[in-house]
Amino acid sequence: MKFGWVISTILAVLMLANGAYGQKDERLYGVWKLTDYAREGQVMDWTGIMIITSEYFSRNYMAKERPVIQDRYESPADLSDQEKTDMVEALHQKFAGASGTYRFENDTLFFNPIVSATPGHAERHPRRQFELNQEGTRLSLKGTMSRGHGVREVWEKVQDF
Repeated sequence: MKFGWVISTILAVLMLANGAYGQKDERLYGVWKLTDYAREGQVMDWTGIMIITSEYFSRNYMAKERPVIQDRYESPADLSDQEKTDMVEALHQKFAGASGTYRFENDTLFFNPIVSATPGHAERHPRRQFELNQEGTRLSLKGTMSRGHGVREVWEKVQDF
């Protein structure tokens, strides 16, 4: 009798601990549009989209003003030096994205990228403190980038799942 009670108690504690560790908030599920992005307190003119499902996320964001490289060449060797510089800058400095799984604990989202727009970033596991308004329509994320820059993102929900 005592053994059954002990097993039941252990199972209940494990279920509660696992529930707290792998919490889900259905208000996060949907399509989000980036409305405000700041790095080190400096507001940047960026745009983006984020999709969150019950298990996965996908985030893509980029500077609104990016060089336009027309599809008028067959290989990068056909580009001028300035076009090559613009292309590298557009891809490296003005675009970011990742997709994978996530989890959250209390007020922190932990992203686990499976793929990343930047090679090598898939091994990084960014985390952001988050705040979701009561209606579930505005999501604020704050954290530190891998290079140590503080970032703040504000996302508005455009579609529920």
